[in-house]
Amino acid sequence: MEKTLNNLAEISFYFFLITGLLHISSSLLIAEGVIDRADFILFNSMDLPFLFAGLIYMTSKLSLGMGEIFGSVKIPLLILSVFSLATFGLALFLNFGLADATLI
Repeated sequence: MEKTLNNLAEISFYFFLITGLLHISSSLLIAEGVIDRADFILFNSMDLPFLFAGLIYMTSKLSLGMGEIFGSVKIPLLILSVFSLATFGLALFLNFGLADATLI
């Protein structure tokens, strides 16, 4: 199980890095006025994959670190997975459940 979590952490780190660079660079280009309204969709669509990749990376790395303390990665993985799912569910609700007045 540790090898699988280690591979998951490595893959999710690269996904986190790519989505983070895209999200941050698009927000900087919007702030400078370089991007027009048509490319604004990239900024709005990259926040959830960025959060998802970060939560997967955090869950896998913390589970591996806490597994050395507790002796098994199953209990920390379960606790952190529940926390990550709750955080992502809250982000989904805030993103889709509440209307965004700037996009309407």
